[in-house]
Amino acid sequence: MASITEVARLAGVSIATASRVVSLADYPVSPATRARVLDAARTLDYVPNALARGLLKSQIPVVGVIVHDITDPYFAEVVRGVEDAASPAGYLVITCSSERDAVQETSYVRLLRSMRAASVIFAASGLDDPGQTRELHKHLAAMRLDGAAVVHLSPHALGDADVGVDNEAGMASMVAELVRLGHRQIAFLAGPSALVVAHARLAGFRRGLADAGLGVDERLVVHTSFDRDGGALGVDALLTGSATFTSICCANDPLAMGALARLAELGIDVPGAVSVAGFDDVPVAAMTSPALSTVRLPLREMGRRGFVEAARVLDGGELERIVLPTELAMRGSTAPPAIEAIAGRGVSLGAGR
Repeated sequence: MASITEVARLAGVSIATASRVVSLADYPVSPATRARVLDAARTLDYVPNALARGLLKSQIPVVGVIVHDITDPYFAEVVRGVEDAASPAGYLVITCSSERDAVQETSYVRLLRSMRAASVIFAASGLDDPGQTRELHKHLAAMRLDGAAVVHLSPHALGDADVGVDNEAGMASMVAELVRLGHRQIAFLAGPSALVVAHARLAGFRRGLADAGLGVDERLVVHTSFDRDGGALGVDALLTGSATFTSICCANDPLAMGALARLAELGIDVPGAVSVAGFDDVPVAAMTSPALSTVRLPLREMGRRGFVEAARVLDGGELERIVLPTELAMRGSTAPPAIEAIAGRGVSLGAGR
């Protein structure tokens, strides 16, 4: 690989001048000189050494995005948004999948710190693990002292997202819509209790029922994993329980998709016998059968704005907390409840109005 010395020699300029031109430094260079340096760089196929520049600046142009599951379409959309903004600015985006393991998440952050990454963006919710939280924030504090930008796109142990949505209000709005349709017996698949964002969405479910003057039947609140398997297991738990229900509200779309698949396997009609609603509006939500009613989050915009805020910090500014809007996307998986009770495994799904 050609060196900056060779570029300078071919262009007939000093090494310092060549370096300033190829690094896009804010330094006065005549147009003719700039053109000669760039022509020389193209001729020699010169590529600036980002690592070497990072050693000089205490940073390399890398953004680490922490996700929980790289196969989850929620995170795919958020990462696309980060790349939309980061790539044109000359930053490499690295996606780190923690698999909802607090130790693995801390390990990724420690590695990003060691390589002097310019920024770490947490696309995923914080994990409720006090021991690992202390370790994690020790590394994040050190990164901030070195000038790196740390941005959270979801609630975490120490507070709200820097760029995100009001999860509680979004879930409460879905519950309100189910109540408007006539549902009074609403089950909730809450996801894992170890996720901070799951706490917020469960609080939104409770708030939605309280706003409607309804109490929470704790027998209808089921904690499962945050994926399709969790949705199927949640349906099984509800059907073998003692409480009746006419709709199932889910803390995310994969849970709702798993619930839809399990109900279809059991021959239980959606929305004829039971309505199902999700949260997130990942791209495939509109392609389920029936199409999933859900709470739409601006996932790609969250990622884009997350990097914009990171760039603000890297330029010496302060983070500005941003709450992006949510909206309901009502589709075919929800409808007014059935007039007659429908039995499932000997347990009633609940009478209608």
